[in-house]
Amino acid sequence: MTTPPQRAATFPRKSLAATVTAAAVLSGLHLWLNTNTFADSALCGGVVTAEAAEEVLTGAGRISDRPGPRSGADDGKIGLDCVIERSAAALPGSGTQRLHIQATSERGDFAFTGGRWPDASTVSFFPGGGAASGRAWVQLPEACTAAQAGLVEAYAPDRADPGTLVRLLTATANRIGTRAGCTPPAPLAAPDRIAPAAPQRLATAGSACGLPGFTLPAVLRETVQDSGATWSCGTAAGEGAEQAYATFSTTRDPAVIAGIRKSHGFTGQGFDATHTVTECSGKPTYFAMETGFRYTESLGTTGAPAPRELFTAFTNAAKAKFGC
Repeated sequence: MTTPPQRAATFPRKSLAATVTAAAVLSGLHLWLNTNTFADSALCGGVVTAEAAEEVLTGAGRISDRPGPRSGADDGKIGLDCVIERSAAALPGSGTQRLHIQATSERGDFAFTGGRWPDASTVSFFPGGGAASGRAWVQLPEACTAAQAGLVEAYAPDRADPGTLVRLLTATANRIGTRAGCTPPAPLAAPDRIAPAAPQRLATAGSACGLPGFTLPAVLRETVQDSGATWSCGTAAGEGAEQAYATFSTTRDPAVIAGIRKSHGFTGQGFDATHTVTECSGKPTYFAMETGFRYTESLGTTGAPAPRELFTAFTNAAKAKFGC
């Protein structure tokens, strides 16, 4: 008895074609929804590249942009308010990452006066900018604003690499300058390294903030961030943000000084009794003091010095360090 030969299973050509087509559609849908393969390469009116945004917002997901909440504000030729999002629609649990970039004009010492920026002693400063957890700023060329200081700032996820974020902002600032016709002879350059945040440490009696002769009896802890051109010390009565006593800062950064000098309210010596500019070793040097809750509380209970007296004590102690 002869066994008939086995025949390989075959599929109808139409079924095979349908399978291939479905796979191609699914693959294309994945690329469209979860990658940036078919997306625009320029974002935020052409001043941010999708590649740079992908480096900040790491992981899977499609990059898109939309106007920010201040997009209708009149900030002249430097105006920018843009939200970039990265979302992986077909990957459950991936969530949406956001990068908010805006260009505005501020008083030149905005980074040392509180408000939406964190305590200056927690910021890693570099020439013409600064970075903290999930945020950074880069100052625009001086010619880009007639008054105040122009800056490009970004708010990103806390896990974003600060160096990558600063590189994006530097490139964005250069494109804004080109668009506005206010570029300097040499383009802005991002720093090679962003200094890590300084840890809090125990304060030394009689030498607060590392300044011999500077005494703050109520202070137990301090954070000193020194980047060379910019120095800041945050003091506290104990651990925790609610223990903040006062923050003392100084900078010789030429870009910051230039922004300060052309800002509204600058008198030639400063803005007020605790935000001043003086000459130290032949260089204009800015000094600032911002007080916290514990200092305000101590004014009525422990006889702490008045703000002007505390600021004078700081600047007197800082003279040796800064050659005033």
